[in-house]
Amino acid sequence: MKLKRFEALSLQEALEAVKAELGPEAVIVSSRRIQKAGGLFGLLSQSVIEVTAAVDRSAQSEEAQPAVTLDRSLQALLKKQIPAPPLEQPKAKKEPTFSEQLQVATVLDPVTQHLHDMKEEIQRLRESQKDPEQALGPLRQELEGLRIVVGEVLGSQMHKRVEGLPGDVLEDYQRLLGYGLDPQLAHGLLRTVVETLGTAGLGNREAVAGLLRERMEEGLAVSNPSVSRQYGQKIMMLVGPTGVGKTTTIAKLAGLAREKDPHQKTVLITLDTYRVAAVEQLRVFAKILKIPLEVAVSQQDFLECVGRHQEADLVLIDTAGRSPKDRIGHEELVAMTRGSMKIETHLVLAAPVAESVQLETIRRYQSLPIHKIIMTKLDETSRFGSLYNVLSQAGIPVSYLSAGQRVPEDLDVATRQLLVDLVLGKKSTELCVELPVFAEVAH
Repeated sequence: MKLKRFEALSLQEALEAVKAELGPEAVIVSSRRIQKAGGLFGLLSQSVIEVTAAVDRSAQSEEAQPAVTLDRSLQALLKKQIPAPPLEQPKAKKEPTFSEQLQVATVLDPVTQHLHDMKEEIQRLRESQKDPEQALGPLRQELEGLRIVVGEVLGSQMHKRVEGLPGDVLEDYQRLLGYGLDPQLAHGLLRTVVETLGTAGLGNREAVAGLLRERMEEGLAVSNPSVSRQYGQKIMMLVGPTGVGKTTTIAKLAGLAREKDPHQKTVLITLDTYRVAAVEQLRVFAKILKIPLEVAVSQQDFLECVGRHQEADLVLIDTAGRSPKDRIGHEELVAMTRGSMKIETHLVLAAPVAESVQLETIRRYQSLPIHKIIMTKLDETSRFGSLYNVLSQAGIPVSYLSAGQRVPEDLDVATRQLLVDLVLGKKSTELCVELPVFAEVAH
């Protein structure tokens, strides 16, 4: 028996090499695809087929000898008085000839290559699961390109639809765009106005303005953030990215609660142990307001802090500012909100932040889930149309609006009227009335 290995770029080429050297009587023992190294540091490596073939030279010599005739076999059997075997023996399974093997290889070689490519693709996908962004990156780029194309098509259609609006309403449309409203949103609001009043009623500008305002208010959701012991203890947790003003807003909420009801028991709990300044800032506010402050470094500490203040009417929780892409930090927040404790989660957003970033932040925090939104830093922006776009699209109730650093003056309960006034430029960012009693305490 003679064994030999052959290498070629395809199975067909390898079998032809076997036939040329070992002859058509060769038998294929095994075949596999290997990576052949080459060049400097293996940079020029390539995939090849390795075939192991064998040929039996002794079998070839036996076949060359003359076979015993059937008559002589019968005579020998008769002399020994042994029954002759049946003349027709079952046909042995015919081994495929080398030419047949070559023909099959010609068909299977592309399939083998395809399976090899699939194996490499599966391996690549398994590795990409360790880094989801690597796998999702190309998809995000394709979706962004598709979004741009769709946006251009919709923009062209929107232009045609806007041209069909009556003259006065067309001016209202341009004014809403000047406030920063999304074109489709502005067109939808004015379309409902036209459908309600009809062409004849559009001459009454007061009716148009009043109905437009009404439709804008209907597109917003607000909440009633009142705290009352008859509804049980209220636990509010503020979450959001870094720098949106969560710690200052916590202090404002505590001051506002104390101002509305001096007998209400309020507790501050901070989970923001990453910034020493944040703890000290809250400690100062807590001392001024004469309310307790707890610092929790773990989920167990947090549960124990709440347990020590079961008599409190309001528990305010400050969390560390984290990027929405911080998976570990996000999982910690999810673990806290999914316990048996009923926690009302408020997502804090800064008004000057880009509209697309705010929508992405809302999407990433939704798994907590988010019950309400607090909008801060209204004094740092001049147009509030994007604010309306975000809130109307998110559909999450707004609880508070904050503009400035004063505690608690620069915080107000959100209302639809106040939000629309801001969008239409009829309300400045001096949102709240003065609270002289708290001002005296603070000073």
